[in-house]
Amino acid sequence: MPTYSEKVLNQFAQKEWGKVQTFLKKQYTLPDDDCNDIFQESFIILMKNAKEGKLKDMTSSLSTYFLGICRNKARELLRSKKHGVNIDDDYTFDAMSDVKDEKINNLLTLDSAKSLIEQKEALARQIVHDLPKPCNELLWGFFRDNYSLQTLANMLSKTVGYVKVTKHRCQEKFRKRYGDLVKALL
Repeated sequence: MPTYSEKVLNQFAQKEWGKVQTFLKKQYTLPDDDCNDIFQESFIILMKNAKEGKLKDMTSSLSTYFLGICRNKARELLRSKKHGVNIDDDYTFDAMSDVKDEKINNLLTLDSAKSLIEQKEALARQIVHDLPKPCNELLWGFFRDNYSLQTLANMLSKTVGYVKVTKHRCQEKFRKRYGDLVKALL
């Protein structure tokens, strides 16, 4: 059960600043001034909770706990400003939940120059490229090149029935690998 001195919390705040600011900008599209205010208000709450001994029985990391405070403050700010931003009030963020820091970091460090769609497409291309023959040929031919099943059957010197069944199996392999990779990122 760690104790958090003022010095430790100040070091923590310096380390977390960039991550929290990125999160607030992406999640709530807030300007820098609002992000600064939210961070400072949240840090004050964190210091107060540390002094009152509320951090002693935490089941999550300090980073996750602090991010929960920041999220609540951001929602509070948006409600008070009535930005018209649709906040999913049915979603409750439990700051004490066991959210892994790596998951948050992975989500926040997505290459901002690439869109999420481009990243998914690159991942799909890589998975298809890594699939064994004839899967890579079938999936490229059918989805990228828009070849018919008959054309693919002619190219592989197989029947249309074989191509149809093999394409289905290859799609299942692709879905499994894609799902496994996405889970690994999150």
